[in-house]
Amino acid sequence: MSLDLSRTATQVDEMTVDLKTRQSGRELRIQNALRALAEFQLDDFDSKLAQGGDLTWAVPRILAPPGSRHAPPETPADFTVVAADGSHIGVDRHMPVRCFLINSGISVLTYGSTPGADLYNAPRLFARDDEVVMRDDVSYREQAIEGAVLGAKRAVEEIRALLAAVNDLPSDVPTLGLLDGSLVMLGLVGQGFPEFVIQELIEDGFVSALEELRSMAKDRPLAVASYISLPGHFEIVNAMRLMACRYDDSDAELRCGVRGPGKQPCDRCVGGVLDHEVFARLLGPGERSAVFATSSRVVEQHYRGNGVCFFYVNVGEEIGRVEVPSWIVEDEGALGLVHSLVVDQCRRGRGYPVGLMEAHEQAVVSGADRRYFVQLVEKALHNEGMPVYTSEKARSKVLRWL
Repeated sequence: MSLDLSRTATQVDEMTVDLKTRQSGRELRIQNALRALAEFQLDDFDSKLAQGGDLTWAVPRILAPPGSRHAPPETPADFTVVAADGSHIGVDRHMPVRCFLINSGISVLTYGSTPGADLYNAPRLFARDDEVVMRDDVSYREQAIEGAVLGAKRAVEEIRALLAAVNDLPSDVPTLGLLDGSLVMLGLVGQGFPEFVIQELIEDGFVSALEELRSMAKDRPLAVASYISLPGHFEIVNAMRLMACRYDDSDAELRCGVRGPGKQPCDRCVGGVLDHEVFARLLGPGERSAVFATSSRVVEQHYRGNGVCFFYVNVGEEIGRVEVPSWIVEDEGALGLVHSLVVDQCRRGRGYPVGLMEAHEQAVVSGADRRYFVQLVEKALHNEGMPVYTSEKARSKVLRWL
């Protein structure tokens, strides 16, 4: 039976009317946030942050006046953008063999006197017992690689693919290595995964690759960043909520928690607004915000001193969020390279980095690809005289009786 669109349309109309009635209040909170940015006092914020104790809501470290604006530097005459993205076919219990596949897409776009493009993908099948399950040699615990763990595994393969692509390029050309999404691996947080999983995927996987890129950047003009389109973050708004808090002691969260969402004093001031909505009113085309530092516990505990910073940038079509390792912020030239090339990439990609667009096209696994992959597996098993089977549930989706 198909979706009842007539009943759905009525609900959509009701939702739209409700959104319209709330729009004026939202606009007021955006204006409040803009005033708070203009009047923001770093010393007062640091004092409030210290009094707040161990806050459970994300508040960044603010390194410069948050209302500042920065125009992009000129792009180099010659430069290269290397972008990586990934897709996967996960473990399927309806298949006759336990395996998964990660497909890393890479685009290498060179601009200037010798323009060129190299687009390719690198699929990798994981099927051995030690590949589909993570094991701890000390406790003998096991963790299947699926769900959030598989997502983290894919992120590791993406940055490793980026590292390999950068390593093959000339070392004298300014280069931007670009990833899609966040540099902070939050997918494993708060889900009860054992420490050996965090160690292998974050510290020995993602962070180790990040450190190799940092080492390469010491000897060549190389910058690394990630881009988030239409970000749903509200860390800067949280900082303004903290500034608007009427309590001076560390039990502010306890006092406000009993009020319920939307009823705290700071919520009535700036609550419910997203960071990108505020910076959309502040930043002109091509401009970026100040740089902020994430206070994520994952970064503090597992990134081996590699901080993660971020800024917002007006790329013309939207406000994007750009995340960079802290060592990029320490180098004004590298930070300027990230800023100018991200803006340039979004201009060429009509609002989204063209390098990431091409990497995604190389990485994407279509429905037809997934069906063909299953057929390849079944054929290989059949050729070796091994049993080929599937569940009756999977069979029922192919053979319809009515």
